[in-house]
Amino acid sequence: MTNTEILVEGEPVHLLLDALQALRETESDVEGMVQFEGQLSGDSGAALAHALGRIKAELQAADMRSFLPGGSRTTRTDGQRGADALILLIERLGNALDPRPSHA
Repeated sequence: MTNTEILVEGEPVHLLLDALQALRETESDVEGMVQFEGQLSGDSGAALAHALGRIKAELQAADMRSFLPGGSRTTRTDGQRGADALILLIERLGNALDPRPSHA
């Protein structure tokens, strides 16, 4: 299977990799948060935005469930959810591209 056939969060891996490779860390570091900038092509930028949006929605749903009785309350901010979504996306890309069988 090639990168053009593998999907992560419903998006082609090759487009997500193109988008991530276009990003560069900025010089500013605001309260421990790192910022990225870059020019994304239409297809790769849309794929990245869609994948991150799906993961952020997943995290937000989990955060909301944490307030149900018996839950351990999560007080993650929207910015923290976005950062966590980026890390999860990178992990999921790595898992999708790893030829070794998963033991999940």
